[in-house]
Order: sequence, then C-alpha cells, then structure tokens
Amino acid sequence: MGNSIRFRLWSAAAVSIIIALAIAGVGLRYLFELNVERRVVSELTVDLNELIGATSFAADGRLSVEAALADQRFASPLSGHYWQVEDLATHSLVRSRSLWDATLTLPEKVANGELRKEELKGPGGELTVAVVRTITDADGRAFRAIVAEDHRNVEVSVGEYVRDLAPALTMLAFALMGAFFIQITVGLAPLESLRVAVKKVIAQRTARLDVAAPSEVQPLADEINRLLDAQEKALARARSRATDLAHGLKTPLQVLSADIRTLRKKGETGLADEIEKSAGAIRRHVERELA
Repeated sequence: MGNSIRFRLWSAAAVSIIIALAIAGVGLRYLFELNVERRVVSELTVDLNELIGATSFAADGRLSVEAALADQRFASPLSGHYWQVEDLATHSLVRSRSLWDATLTLPEKVANGELRKEELKGPGGELTVAVVRTITDADGRAFRAIVAEDHRNVEVSVGEYVRDLAPALTMLAFALMGAFFIQITVGLAPLESLRVAVKKVIAQRTARLDVAAPSEVQPLADEINRLLDAQEKALARARSRATDLAHGLKTPLQVLSADIRTLRKKGETGLADEIEKSAGAIRRHVERELA
C-alpha cells in the first residue's frame, strides 16, 4: 500500500484537505466571533446612548439617572448585563441593579465624547465587553457612562456556531476527498492503459507498445518501445551468431560421424559409443538452432 501512487496521492490530498479545512474552521470561528462582538458592541452602544440620555445632574449637583434602560436584564442581579455612571468630580456612582453591590473597574481616562470599546472585569470576575463614553454638560460637569455585557454570551454564540460548522466542514472534507479520489483515478488511467499494452507485449500479441498516452506518459511509452527495439535487435544478432555457429559445426560433426564408423570397424566400440553420444547431443543442439 505504501508503494501505491494512488495511495500516496490520496493520502497527501486527504492531509492537505484536513489541514486546509482546519485552518478555514479556525478562521471562520475568528471572523464569526468578531462579527458577534461587533453586534454586541452595536447593541451596547444603543443602550449607552439611552443611558446617557437618561443621565443628568440634579439641582443639588448629584448625578441622577432618570429612568432605567428598557432591557430588563439590567434589573436582574448578576444577569451579565450591566451599566454604571460615574461623576468624574466626586467619583460617586450610579449603577444598575444587575451589578448588585459590585462596581466595574474603570478603564483609563476616556477623551470627552469618545466612544471606546473595553474589556472589563464583571462583578463575578468574569470578562465583559463594555463600551465607555465621557460626557461633559454645558456647565462643565462631566460623567462617564459604561454599559457592559458578559463575554460568555459571545462565547456561547461562537460555541453554537462551531457546533453547527463542524459537521458542515466534515461533510465538505469527505466530499473533497471523494472528488480527489475520482480525480486521481482519472489521472492514473493512462498508466493502466500502459500496463495493459505491456501485458500484450509480454504475451507476444504485439511487438511494440501501441498506446495513445498523454504528453506526460508518452515519453515513457516511447522509451519502452526503444528498449523493445534494442532487445529485438540484440536477439536477432544472437540468433544470427547461433545459426552461424550451428552451420560451422555441421561439417565437423559429419567428420566425427565418419571417425565413429572407422572406430567401430577397428573394434573400438566403447570409445565409438561415447563419442557418438557426445556428437548426438551436439547434433541435437545444432538442429534446434537451425529449426
């Protein structure tokens, strides 16, 4: 199996497909995660703008959030959706009920009006995706608003996507392997034709390879034909030399036959029999070569 070209090509194709689809799977997962995070940031930005619109300074200068956000998850303790507003002058905080008694660790100072995406630690130490913006009102009073969502929500979405993606990539891998197997079979078909042609030469049904091969295989067929031609010429020369040798031995054999008869007349029958036996063997070889 290890010496099979088909097996080697198919194995190389299978390994290449698996590696390529694995890389594609990792890339698709990464792109999907980016897309989910962008969607989360977009939704958080909507909530942040709503939070900023509901935030103001009261007459006594205290920070006030007039109405809760529409998403009820901000009202459920440790729901994974949080908001927090900080008075940058007094560092007093107004928080969502979901934060309970925890606070979000604030990032570095954000430029006024700039929207920044951050990764903050949540109340349970979990990673959150957050958007932050610093706002300064007409009286020069500034506050910083943060809306965050547990990053595990992103991970759950990505995990579901990967579970859906894995079977699809697996089926694609098998489909590609099947396609490569067919391609390899079609590609190696000329070699099978060449094998059949060689078999005909071995069976002496033809003297040369008679096959229309592709340009990549035809040089091999031509070289085999040249080898067959050279072999035929060598055999012809060998037959010619054998024939010449046989003809050359006919006269000495005739002389040897006369000597055998002479020995028998002299009564040397034993010697004559031995010589006749050897001469007979030589004669049979000569007759076979001349046949």
